[in-house]
Amino acid sequence: MPKLVFLMPSPAARTGGNRTTCRHVGALVELGYDAVVRVPEGQSLPEWFAHSAPSDAWSWPPKADEILVIPEDAIEVLAACSGLPNQKVVHCKNPYYAAASALSRLSPDARGAYRHFIACSAGVAAWLARFFDHDVVAAIPCFVDSERFRPAEKARVIACMPSKRPLEMAAIHGMFRRLTGDRDDWSWDVIQGRTEAETVAALSRAAVFLSLARFEGMCTSILEGMASGCLVAGFTGLGAREYTTSLNGLWVEEDDCEAAARALVRVVEIHEAAGAEAALMREAGRRTAESWNEEVFRDALARFWRDRMGVTP
Repeated sequence: MPKLVFLMPSPAARTGGNRTTCRHVGALVELGYDAVVRVPEGQSLPEWFAHSAPSDAWSWPPKADEILVIPEDAIEVLAACSGLPNQKVVHCKNPYYAAASALSRLSPDARGAYRHFIACSAGVAAWLARFFDHDVVAAIPCFVDSERFRPAEKARVIACMPSKRPLEMAAIHGMFRRLTGDRDDWSWDVIQGRTEAETVAALSRAAVFLSLARFEGMCTSILEGMASGCLVAGFTGLGAREYTTSLNGLWVEEDDCEAAARALVRVVEIHEAAGAEAALMREAGRRTAESWNEEVFRDALARFWRDRMGVTP
């Protein structure tokens, strides 16, 4: 059985992509595969979230029977590996990074070395199929850990993750205060640089989640907010349009901060009314998050490696 080697060039980065990589490897090992996350010499796997993925240190060249799984945004790694005889798979979590700084920037010869792709959602898989020559494109959807992300007693808290939209968050906050008469009975919890456990705790108690998604492949933070019982409003970040509906949140056009502020005021009112509208929106969110579950992820993962790549444990 060949070894499945998932390359992680920047393990210190607190990214959803690194978490997804560890989840793939941890699940593959549990399914009986010989799989590992390979990190640069002297570095270690992320510790800000729980996982069971094994790791080893970068070695060059890789063994001939190793199948290399390479992130879509690691242009130097993609370029260096393009000439290797190893089987290779590109793991795409964000099509915008792939288009702007990695896959699209490779030379035609180097790009031609990559014919097998996996994606974090059906929408990202469809994008890959439109823009790159391929033999295999498969969606292995991300999942929400519903055992961890679940509602607790709700407080008047608005949670948000502004990493890609700090200006928009400040603008929305300012307009929210004007629209609500500077009321101070709602607090804001800006989730930045926290561990997964700390994020779980923050979302579980927040009544509302303001989505500040931007240029996302599919955006797990929205789903985690829904799984945690938050009423959700804000931006979809494009990729999340795959699952955002008028039932599970109040969504606004990209960059329209005033619309986002007004949507935020509305979900606050819905929470305070504590009626059927709040219950229905939370239930729709819960059902949406449940559809992105670990069972679906593991089934797609196993089918890709067994049926599309011909690798069995």
